[in-house]
Amino acid sequence: MDKPNKMKSFRFKYSPLIWVLLCAIALIVGVGLGLNVYSAIELFEFAKNMAISSIILSVLCLAILVLVISVMWVAKYQITQDYFRIRFGFIVLKIEISKVRQIIHFKKSDKLVLYFDNGKYIVIIISPEFYSDFILSLREVNDKIVYDAVIDGEELPKN
Repeated sequence: MDKPNKMKSFRFKYSPLIWVLLCAIALIVGVGLGLNVYSAIELFEFAKNMAISSIILSVLCLAILVLVISVMWVAKYQITQDYFRIRFGFIVLKIEISKVRQIIHFKKSDKLVLYFDNGKYIVIIISPEFYSDFILSLREVNDKIVYDAVIDGEELPKN
């Protein structure tokens, strides 16, 4: 099979709870950033050591805020000619598609799971309406990937 020329992306589907937690973290860190900047400005004339620690905490809060916003903004799976990538903002995990052995769609729980050479696996968290496109995109790159659909609780198919 010919390998696809372009990268295909599938947006990560966060649960409402994860969205609430990410927003809460962003809010808390944003408040911390504001308070530390205010403290640094107020303390700079009188207590330079405390102002410096507030500046350091401000930079740390800013870094965490940027990371959280990037995770909220860019969370996706990407399929290229050679790699399957999981992106959470600036954090990228790269896995060779040749290492993917099997894809199983568990019908009852409606979960899609990738199994690898080494026995490890990951659950793919995308909208179920994109399962078919995701599976086809992976199999376009590696046609040896086995696809199965099972009802939860049944014995898994043997490779």
